[in-house]
Amino acid sequence: MRAVAVKVLLATILVVIAWSAVAVYRERAALNEPVDVSQAHFTGSQACVDCHADRHESWYATFHRTMTQEATPDSVQGRFDGQPLDYWGLRMRPVSEDGRYYFEYSEIDTGEVVDRREIVRTVGSHRYQQYMTYVPETGNYVRLHYLWHNGDQRWVHMNAAFLGPDEQDYSAQVSVWNQNCIFCHNTGPEPRMTNYDDLVRRARAGEAVDIRTESLFESRVAELGISCETCHGPGSLHVERAGSFLTRTAMRLNGGRDAAIVNPEGLAAEQSTQVCGQCHGQRLPKTNDMVREWIHAGPTFRAGQNLNDHVQPVWKHTPAPAQADENLFSLRFWADGTPRLSAYEYQGLLQSACYRDAELTCIDCHTVHGGDPVGQISDRNRGNQPCLRCHQDFRPESALVAHTRHPADSEGSRCYNCHMPDAVYGVMDIHRTHRIESPDAVRDAAAGRPNACLNCHLEATPKWVAAQLDQDPDAVVRLDGADAGLSEAAALLAGDPVQKAIIGYRAGQPGAQTGIERAWLVPYLLQSMADKYPSSRRFARDSLRQILSDFPDAAAAQPLLWKLDQFDFIAPVEQRMQTLDALHELWRSLDKSAWPTPAPATAVSAEYTLDETVRLALLELGGRQDKQISIGE
Repeated sequence: MRAVAVKVLLATILVVIAWSAVAVYRERAALNEPVDVSQAHFTGSQACVDCHADRHESWYATFHRTMTQEATPDSVQGRFDGQPLDYWGLRMRPVSEDGRYYFEYSEIDTGEVVDRREIVRTVGSHRYQQYMTYVPETGNYVRLHYLWHNGDQRWVHMNAAFLGPDEQDYSAQVSVWNQNCIFCHNTGPEPRMTNYDDLVRRARAGEAVDIRTESLFESRVAELGISCETCHGPGSLHVERAGSFLTRTAMRLNGGRDAAIVNPEGLAAEQSTQVCGQCHGQRLPKTNDMVREWIHAGPTFRAGQNLNDHVQPVWKHTPAPAQADENLFSLRFWADGTPRLSAYEYQGLLQSACYRDAELTCIDCHTVHGGDPVGQISDRNRGNQPCLRCHQDFRPESALVAHTRHPADSEGSRCYNCHMPDAVYGVMDIHRTHRIESPDAVRDAAAGRPNACLNCHLEATPKWVAAQLDQDPDAVVRLDGADAGLSEAAALLAGDPVQKAIIGYRAGQPGAQTGIERAWLVPYLLQSMADKYPSSRRFARDSLRQILSDFPDAAAAQPLLWKLDQFDFIAPVEQRMQTLDALHELWRSLDKSAWPTPAPATAVSAEYTLDETVRLALLELGGRQDKQISIGE
C-alpha cells in the first residue's frame, strides 16, 4: 500500500513537472509573439523595482530622473536667501518660507512689491535649474525669469541663458511648460489643451491669437522626469505578465526578453536610435491631424515603433509654424545644414556615415545604466575605443600617429576631437557635434562652422588648415566675411552669436599651450566682453580667467583676476564697462617684454594689443544685420 502511494506521488510530481514545463514553454513562446505596444499604459518606475532593482538604481542616479521635480527642499538647488537681483529693470528676490519657495518682484526705485509667485516645480538639475509657478486660472505651469546655474553658483536671468542680445523685454523668455517642456522632460506627457479648437477657429476667422497667453490646459504626466518607460515603452502588459510565477520563469529562460516591453539594445539600429531621437532630435508631428492629438493626448510614438511614422525631424529648411519667425528653425543649423544647437543630436547622427553605413547607434557610446551620469559615458568609451571597433587599422600606435599627425597620447589623437569637435551651443555650454565627419577647411569656412583643427590652433588660419589637409588655400572663403588669412580668433568679433560663443569657449581650453602662449587671445577676449550678447561676454570672461590662472607669474596676473571677479556679464552696461576699462588698464600695465611675439595672423602686436584697423573691420563684420539674431532652445 505504501509503495503504491509513493508511486502515485511520484507520478503526480512528474505530471506536475511535465505540465509546468509545457506551461513554461507556452509562456516562453507567448513572450516572443508581437505585441501592440500602443495598447499598454504607463505604470511608473516604482513598478520596475522588484524585478530590476539594479537597473532602477543606476537610472535613479541619472539627470534624466530629475529633469522635472516638485519643488521641495530635496530638489531645489537655488539659493533662496532673499538677496535682491536687479536685472533688466526690475528687482526679484528669491525667498523661502516654511519649506516653500517664492520669486518676489518689486520696483527697484520704490521697493514696491508688484508680484509674488510660488515655485511649485523645477526643471533640470545638472548644469542649471529652472523654476515654474502654477496659474490655476489657466492650468498652466509657467517658467519664470531666473535660473540657478550650478557651475557658476549664481542666479542668471533667463534672457542671458539663450543666444539673444541685451535688448530684450524682462519677460521675453517666460514660457508655458504645458506647451513645450512637458513633451521631453517627463514620462507619458498629456498636455490636454482644453481650448485648442476654439483658438484654431478664431485664427481661421482672422482674429489675432496669442497661443502663449491664451492657451488653457489640464495637463498630466505618468511620471515627472524621464523614467524607465520613456525608453522601454509603457509597462503595464509587462508588469501584468511578471505577476505570474510561470511567466517570470519563462522570462528567465528567455534571456529576460518579453515582447511586451522594449529593450533598445535588442532593436535594429534605426529603431534603437529613434528611442533617443524622440527627444534628442527636435521634431514636429508628422501630420496636421497629429498636432491636435499631440496637444491633447501627447506624442503618439512609443519605444520600439518607427519614429518616422509619427514625426518629422526639424531641419534647416523646415518651414516655421504659422505666426512664428520664418528663421525659427534655420538659425539652429550651420549654413550647410549641420545642427549647431543641443537637442539636435539625432539629426547630426542621421547625417553621419557611421550611422548610415555602419549602423552606429546612441548606445554604442552612451549608457543610462552605467558610467558617469555626466554624459552617460563609461570611462572606456571616453577614449578611442568606440571608434576603433570599426576603424581597426588605427589600433597600432604608429598607424594612429600617422593618421592624426599628433602624439598618440595627446588630445590631437582623440578621435572625438577631430571628428566630433565642439560646434554646438546649449544649456549655457558648448558641446560636441554629433555629425561625425572629417575636418574640411573649405567646407567649414563656407558654412561658418568651427573647424576641428582651428578649435585647438586658434592662432592658425583657415588657409593654413587647408594647406595641412592638402586643399587649395585660395579656395577658402569665410562665411562671416573675415579674411581667411586671419587667425580663427577673428570669429570672436566677426561671427554671429553661436560662432562667438564657441570660439569664446575654445579660447579657454589649454590643449598643449600655457597661459603665456595663449596670452595673445586676451585683447580679443576683452573686446568680446563688451559684446551686446550676454552669452559672448560670459564665455569670454571664463576663458580669460582660465588663461590668467595659467600664467607662470601668478603675482602679475592676480590683480587682473581680482578685477575680473567683479565683472558681472549681465550687469548694466555702465557697470560692466567701468570694470572692463580697469581690466584694459591693468593689461596694458603688465611687463610683456619677455613674452613670445604673437604670430602675424593674430594681428596682435608685441605689446599684446589688437591692430586697430583689424579690430574695427572685424567689429563691423560682427555688426552686420544678418548676425543680429536671437535663438531660443
